[in-house]
Amino acid sequence: MESKFPFKAVIKEASAGTGKTYSIISEILNLKEKYGSYDILKRIVCLSFSESAAIELKKRLIEKILNSDYKKINDEKEQVKIQNILLNLNFSTIHSFSQKILKRFSTFIEIDPFFKIIDENESKILFSEAISKVFSNPHFLDFFYELLKNLKINNFSKIIFSMDKLHPYIFLGEPLKDNSITKEIAKFYKNVGEVYTNLKKELGYLDFNDLEKLTYEILTKSPDALLLLEDFDEKIDFIFIDEFQDTNLLQWEIIKKLGLEEWKSGYGAKSEERPEYGIYIVGDKKQAIYKFRGGEKELFEEVKKELKNYYTLEKLRENYRSTKEIIDFVNSVFSEESDWKGEELRVGKEIKNIPSKVEISLFETKDEEYEWVCNKILTFLNKEDIQILDKISNEMRKIELKDFLILIRSRTASFELLEEKLKFYNIPYVIIGGIGFYQEPEIKFLLSLFYSLVDPSDKYAIWNVKNSIFKLDERMIEKYRKEMSDFEISFLIEKILREINFWDGLSIQQSANTEKFLAILQNQAYLPVFQITKNFRELSFDTIEPKADIFSIDQNAVKIMTIHRAKGLEAPVVFLLNIEDINSKSGKNDIF
Repeated sequence: MESKFPFKAVIKEASAGTGKTYSIISEILNLKEKYGSYDILKRIVCLSFSESAAIELKKRLIEKILNSDYKKINDEKEQVKIQNILLNLNFSTIHSFSQKILKRFSTFIEIDPFFKIIDENESKILFSEAISKVFSNPHFLDFFYELLKNLKINNFSKIIFSMDKLHPYIFLGEPLKDNSITKEIAKFYKNVGEVYTNLKKELGYLDFNDLEKLTYEILTKSPDALLLLEDFDEKIDFIFIDEFQDTNLLQWEIIKKLGLEEWKSGYGAKSEERPEYGIYIVGDKKQAIYKFRGGEKELFEEVKKELKNYYTLEKLRENYRSTKEIIDFVNSVFSEESDWKGEELRVGKEIKNIPSKVEISLFETKDEEYEWVCNKILTFLNKEDIQILDKISNEMRKIELKDFLILIRSRTASFELLEEKLKFYNIPYVIIGGIGFYQEPEIKFLLSLFYSLVDPSDKYAIWNVKNSIFKLDERMIEKYRKEMSDFEISFLIEKILREINFWDGLSIQQSANTEKFLAILQNQAYLPVFQITKNFRELSFDTIEPKADIFSIDQNAVKIMTIHRAKGLEAPVVFLLNIEDINSKSGKNDIF
């Protein structure tokens, strides 16, 4: 619906493969045509859920401009001007955008303007230290003993660590008034959070949750917030939000505070000075699979209520990623779902006639299932008549290893069996975003090496090092121990690895894992050795820590990844394994 003042809101519900990125780029280029200048691009903020999505949007917009109007410009000064605008496009994740705000307005909340963003590992280490400090308070020790009457200690530990993952709910909400245990745990968590915050402040650290929380606090609590809002209002006219179904409540509150509340009111300088300003929201509730990170598909309906009388709605349903057989299958699977009524996908004309099929096979055991997958891959590779459409050249070509994608819900115990089968059949594969970092053999050796140096009483670690292929005896271990006073521990271990030729024969993944381990170790250099040891002993039980990223997605090998990580990607041949692990309620959104 059109408003009586220049504020404009557009909501696009874009189903999977319907040209979401193309749609956003078209809207931005339409603004350029309307204003007759590329200067309008400087007044746009485009926010996306992931860094890769933001980069892809930026890349495709730049390519579109450089391959069209830009070629017709002969004025060198005008070319340089456009280049500078494109280099400084304000496309980012909400975290990166919040980071820019905090860097510029750090004095408002007294944080170090040169703060460092710490990763999840460093965050876990500091959080564990904060818990230890809180337990040193006699009051909480008494509380803890009382709590154990109703709660097992391992459950209490899981609850405390998982509460930090409930961001933004913990930050914006409060516990039920009639639940005394919940209130006490929340009180304990709040105290841990305060100690954790102080530890980070002392070191000049922020974690990813802090970026959102502190930005929100600046906008809502700081008396200087008006300066930030005026600055944003003066420089920005349009906000684009990509993958809106993955936006969490706190992120939306930040966007509202930055200008949306005033923009839609029709008051303020912008409504008098600007010919048009507004917000473009693009997303799809059916693709909301990041609730565990705070994403809320229900936010779509809330936003519609907030923008009532201002927004226009457009539904993108024509799919340009999948063939007719795939689209018909998806529509059939969801035909009984109430949310799917009126949302059925249509086939894009470009790929309508490419042959394809959906095959469903049931097996008694995992062994049979994985055997079938391997044989299917080899059959496809050996048949000359099986060809696929190359999206880059837009021509048909013979199928290759890189065209196969194996999707799993999570890395379960049977995952090792899948790897064994692929190795047995000599099928090269890469695990995109693989987990189990601390369970990898090279990391187990590095941990044993570290423990044997810093803890002479750890006989198990010393035995592991002595019986490894590197045959480090006690004399050599003692020699390196004496060098600990001359080297920072991560540098000493690097030196040892060079001297024992550790790097020789490592795969790309193993080398990257080793580099990641050394980085984790170096990031703890400010701690005493006994604390680092304690941290590693806790971290080593983490079975879902990701392996180091080696940008393996472009390798010519079968790709294996989780359904969550595969979002937005495509492949000519897709195997969806272990479908029995997907529950009927939430699993459908996870698959399609």
